[in-house]
Amino acid sequence: PTERDEDIDAIADLCERTVREGRKHNRSASVHTGVSTFVPKPLTPFQWAAQLDIDETWRRQDILKGRFAKSKGIKFGRHNPRDTFLEGLVSRSDRRAGDLIEAAFRKGCRFDAWSEHLDFKAWMEAVEEVGFDVKDALRERDLDEILPWDHIDIHIPKQWFKEDWLRATELKHAQDCRAHKCHKCGVIDVHRPLCASMLRDNIAGRKAEKDWVRTPPPAVVEPESVQRLRFRVGRVGDTRYLSHLELMHAWIRSLRRAKVPMVYSRGFHAHAKVNFSSALPVAEESTGEYMDVVLGAHMAPQDAFERLRAVVPPGFVVLGCAEVDLRAPGMMGEVAGADYVLFHRLPRDQVEVAVQALNEADRLIVQRDTKRGVIDLDVRPLIRHLSVRDDGAIELSVADHDGRAGKAREFVELLGLPAEGVRTLRKDIYVRDAEGALVSPSATWEIAVPATDGDVAVDVAN
Repeated sequence: PTERDEDIDAIADLCERTVREGRKHNRSASVHTGVSTFVPKPLTPFQWAAQLDIDETWRRQDILKGRFAKSKGIKFGRHNPRDTFLEGLVSRSDRRAGDLIEAAFRKGCRFDAWSEHLDFKAWMEAVEEVGFDVKDALRERDLDEILPWDHIDIHIPKQWFKEDWLRATELKHAQDCRAHKCHKCGVIDVHRPLCASMLRDNIAGRKAEKDWVRTPPPAVVEPESVQRLRFRVGRVGDTRYLSHLELMHAWIRSLRRAKVPMVYSRGFHAHAKVNFSSALPVAEESTGEYMDVVLGAHMAPQDAFERLRAVVPPGFVVLGCAEVDLRAPGMMGEVAGADYVLFHRLPRDQVEVAVQALNEADRLIVQRDTKRGVIDLDVRPLIRHLSVRDDGAIELSVADHDGRAGKAREFVELLGLPAEGVRTLRKDIYVRDAEGALVSPSATWEIAVPATDGDVAVDVAN
């Protein structure tokens, strides 16, 4: 409340000054902002204030966006104005908000705090359906009017909130009552022992802090990188529902259990030097992922392979291990193709017709999201091989073309397969050798076990 455009510019000024100061010590210093829109919540001194509508929130965010666009080293993170708008509708309304929530629920609204699940149109349809007064929920309240939540007793009288609100509008604030006078907020009249206990704890804490001396942290010297192992790994079964970040954490924990001497990066957010060949889409299984691990002490590949296989959770598979040059490029930029198996429950003859149609097509156009927006892309040149196996599963092999990679889900759609009835297994990935031919990274490894898709096939059949 009371914010002006000059205050918004001051946010940008503070961030710019912070970056300049930081780069005196670190040339790559940066600032990540988290700008949120204020929701005047009930039972606080700000409950009488108005909440910004969506258009005004966008306008104010655009001021910062324009300032930050001219400044290198500032990442503009902010809350979606639509999320805050809905938060205000629900938290500042009366019991009529219950009808709004029910109407939105019946229109399919779920997990709205996740941007990919927020259906703002459905919420607006619910607003229209129940006749919800948006302006009334977000408006400024008079100090003397009865508020929807006045019947809730939190042991702090409304008059104290009024006084604190008036102090805030005059840029004043009440001093902390643990070190200053009691402000008669009302709690002491109802629960005097709570206030007494708080004061005793505060006095005891100040005495302990007075004589406290920080113990110097132990000096930790991170070992130098001496070796790099590359594992062929995968996931099957229920592990396919893990995100890439969850999957990465699970592998790092497994490496720790296996007592593999990983090296960690330096800095405030130290992390294990573990890199993956690709980020698997959720619900996709694989027996052909590759994981590079940098070690601080030498370890025989056979020993690392056996140790890791012995401790991985169910659904995680370890299929091979080899030592690679410590300075070799990471595999994520080297992947040039992949083999897939698509398991389904459709009749074989129906699938054969769909596969034949794709093989005979001159062009196969899909829509793909890119940084430049949605584009039409011909994926026909990406197909190396497409056929139906004896068991009815579809084998698909793709290779990069003009910098574009093949995506299994796009071919699932082109084949007319129901997405909810298909299990996708990435059998292996390919890189290009010195002659430009596609080869499996583990084709010549001495330490490897055969990959099988039997478990996936049986699961789909059942």
